[in-house]
This record gives sequence, structure tokens and C-alpha cells, in this order.
Amino acid sequence: MHSVLRKILIFSLLFSLNSTLSSAQKIKENSITAEGGVDFLNNYIWRGQDYLHKGSIQPYISTSWKNFTLGMWSALRINGDGTDEVDLYLSKSIGPVTLTIYDYWSYSKSSPSKYFDFNSNSTSHILETQVLISGGEKIPLNLLGSYMFYGDDPSRSVYLELQYVRPIKEAELTLSVGYQVKGEYYADKASFVNTSIGFVQPIRLFDKIATNLISNLTYNPSADKVYFTIGFGFNSL
Repeated sequence: MHSVLRKILIFSLLFSLNSTLSSAQKIKENSITAEGGVDFLNNYIWRGQDYLHKGSIQPYISTSWKNFTLGMWSALRINGDGTDEVDLYLSKSIGPVTLTIYDYWSYSKSSPSKYFDFNSNSTSHILETQVLISGGEKIPLNLLGSYMFYGDDPSRSVYLELQYVRPIKEAELTLSVGYQVKGEYYADKASFVNTSIGFVQPIRLFDKIATNLISNLTYNPSADKVYFTIGFGFNSL
């Protein structure tokens, strides 16, 4: 069942990407912008956590109007014992501050779940609120704060991350340090759970589709584990 659902999600999201590319100019004229893409990576590592993907397809699509953005992002296993994930989010930008509400939903054969089950005792959804403060071009630092306030994290975890973002010609280097302030989602106690170095290098192969080489080296100090992620990303221009 979940294998069929995963295939449906992959094809539907890729179809949405194609539709986005073909109609982006028309949408832009109506002061609405749209973006879509898909990343093909060797694994799925997020905030120092290993989601046990042996190959991961990560499609996404979003639409923005004024300072609001509504989007969808997924992580679908090619193989491995981990969970698949479908996320929805709504964000609002106010100057250098971006406020976002995320709905993370995960499922697997060993942990089946129903999408519309939001019961606090059985749901596999996690609702999170985020605040991102960006320093912009003059101060290349971002500060992210997140709070899992409902769902499949009864410990109600709080996470802080400091990011240093530096453009290198057309490429981008990102250094991140993440700390779990409260809760048990990332570790069993308050601790540093994520230190990472990420690099995205554009590779021009198509006129209307941007191709990126993506690499990331992550060390989780709490778990004392190292992860390396590499792959390609494709998104609309």
C-alpha cells in the first residue's frame, strides 16, 4: 500500500514540477510566483538525524504571493528501512524575519499511519513553528528557532540553529550548528546535535531547469556519528 502511495506521490509531484515549469511565466505576470524541483540524494539527513534512506528522492513545490509562501516537500526512499515523509508549510516574511508553520507527516511499512489522523495519541504528524532571522548580504548569518508544539513528539522539542551562508561565485557554502534546547526528539538530553558543511554548485545543462551538485558533511556530536550526503538537484529558473 505504501509502495503504491510512494509511486503516486513521486509521479504527481514530478507532474506538478512540469506544470510549474510550463506555466511559470504566466503565473508570474499575475504577481504570483511558483517554484518546483526535485533532489536525488544518496541519503536523507536532517538536523543531524539519519532517516535511513538508501537513496532518497526529494521533490518540492511552492507558490508565493506577496510575502506569503505555501509549499510542499517530500522525502521518498528508493530503498532502506526508514520512513517516507510528506511536509506542508505556510510562511510569512516580515523584513528579515520569516515565520513558518510546518506539518511533518511520516509513514512506513513498519509504522503505517493515516494522513488525516491528528489524534494526539496515534498521529504521526508533527506540527512545528519556526522563526528564521536573516542577516542578509551584509551579515551572512541566519538564526533559526523551532518548536514542535503538537503531534508525534510528546517532549515538545525546541531546536536552535546558527547558519553562516557565503556565496562563492555562483556556488553557495553553508555552515550550520544546531543545538537541542529542550525535549528528546534529536537526543535524550539538551546537547549539540548537528554540525554541518553544505555546498551547492550550479551546473548549467538546460535553459529552463537549473541543475545543482549538492554535497553535505554532517557530524552529530551527541550521537558521535558522521554522515556524507551527495546528489543532484533540478529546479525551475
